[in-house]
Amino acid sequence: RAEEINSLLTPLNNSLFIESNPSPVKYAASLLKLSSDDVRLPLVKITEPTKQAVKKALEHAVLI
Repeated sequence: RAEEINSLLTPLNNSLFIESNPSPVKYAASLLKLSSDDVRLPLVKITEPTKQAVKKALEHAVLI
């Protein structure tokens, strides 16, 4: 069962580290309605390709 869960979450784990943390994590949390995706300088919001990767990974993990 652990391997099944790991394979389900691996794409999400990978997508959350495409860009500087915590911006992708904040975006994922915003999709889950847990917080906003706002970040303070020197961090910036993530790019559109990263947003798509995070959203796809959340869908793969059946979280959204």
